[in-house]
Amino acid sequence: MKAVVLPMDERPPNYSMVQKIGKMLGLEIRLPGRELLGRYMRPGKCEELGLWLIEESGDAFVISVDMLLFGGLIASRAGDVSEPEALKRLELIRELRERNPSSRILLSSIVRRASISVSSAGSRELWERLNRYLRAIGNGQDSEARSIESTFPWGFLESYYRLRNRNHIVNRACVELVKEKVADLLVLAQEDTFPNGPQKRELEALEKLSLESGVAESVFIHNGADEVIQELLTFTSADRQPLSVDLIYDSPETEKKVMDFEDRRFGENVKSHMRLVGLTVSEESQTSIFIAGSDVEKALEKLEDLSKKKKRIFILDVFRANGSNRQFVEAFLNMGLENIWGYSGWNTASNSLGTLLAVVVAACRSTNSSGEIGSFYLSRLLDDHLYQGVLRDELEKRIRDVGGDEYRVSESGRLFEEFRDDLFIPRAVELIERYFYGRRHDVFGGVVKKGSISIADFFLPWDRTFECDLELIEEGRECRR
Repeated sequence: MKAVVLPMDERPPNYSMVQKIGKMLGLEIRLPGRELLGRYMRPGKCEELGLWLIEESGDAFVISVDMLLFGGLIASRAGDVSEPEALKRLELIRELRERNPSSRILLSSIVRRASISVSSAGSRELWERLNRYLRAIGNGQDSEARSIESTFPWGFLESYYRLRNRNHIVNRACVELVKEKVADLLVLAQEDTFPNGPQKRELEALEKLSLESGVAESVFIHNGADEVIQELLTFTSADRQPLSVDLIYDSPETEKKVMDFEDRRFGENVKSHMRLVGLTVSEESQTSIFIAGSDVEKALEKLEDLSKKKKRIFILDVFRANGSNRQFVEAFLNMGLENIWGYSGWNTASNSLGTLLAVVVAACRSTNSSGEIGSFYLSRLLDDHLYQGVLRDELEKRIRDVGGDEYRVSESGRLFEEFRDDLFIPRAVELIERYFYGRRHDVFGGVVKKGSISIADFFLPWDRTFECDLELIEEGRECRR
């Protein structure tokens, strides 16, 4: 199976992780060159990407509408592309269908986040202020809203709502593409927000349109963003028979909790994401997804008990957004469990969820991808736990101490290189040696040989502390995260 993928941008979740998960699923993945996808605040080259897409052929096309129309996720929040121009670019999907009548066309389109993009300390302050304003509006706090509104630059709110409406019209047009059978499936992922945010009416309208159009089963609306392309890869397989897993929460509170940057109970998101990737729940399954997010001690007790009953366990850490719960991860690593096959906790709860589910599907479908899955598990521990959960705060402290900017790390001289060489890599090597070498891990097919894993590179793809990328080499084989 060949999947042609137009990602949302070139960050790890949308590019290198897509390559890795595609390999686990046994897919041939075709991606455009990174140079066409832009970088950070620089949009991708939409016209060239459209031409690239039309000239490709494959069993499935997995397409980020945000990249095709605007040049990426961040560009989709800006005003460089007018509504008529965006809708004109969307028509390319119809030409793609005409050229590929038997291929699956799977679309991802983001429901705009509540606030703006953040690219500096100054824009972060505006991001926080707009969030406060929108929360006040949503909660009926009119006087508070008016007070904040007076502090915005002239025309700021008018532009904000105009761009929201443009993106909403695009999302409605995407639903119409599914209705007309131009596209087979659409994920409308609600990016960073909160309950009663500005997305509420938009989501209600999109849900109503999907129902009235008779395509509600093919239009998925839930929290998320960066994980969508990974999940859609699971839909490209010729075999879409449902797979069963045992789904366990550490407590009912975790299932009921509205996670940071989300607008509904997490259990609702879990059900929708699982339906998207074709997973059903069965207590009889020997594969379990364990979701921890409320009480560390209870979570550890449940995990230890679960490890005695199941063949494979995948752990979702949603104690907080953007990184691990350090106490929880260090404790379960010290337990020496042999049947942990995956871990995820890299960003928002739904981002982390989608990544884990894609790997679960790969593990359930494939009989020869355990090496890739094992390397991916280890890379998540190094990224989500060691960097995001443990050491990122130290990097940001060092940047602040020299008067630097966490959104422009390279401007602080060799500070990052010193952090990488003197702190992160030594700690990463220590983690591998302590918890993997000489220990049996089923996901690696047995005892992990000492010296078999090394770190080839560790860097910040967008020169900001928010995300990292790393490359592992396992016995001479590159395992890029």
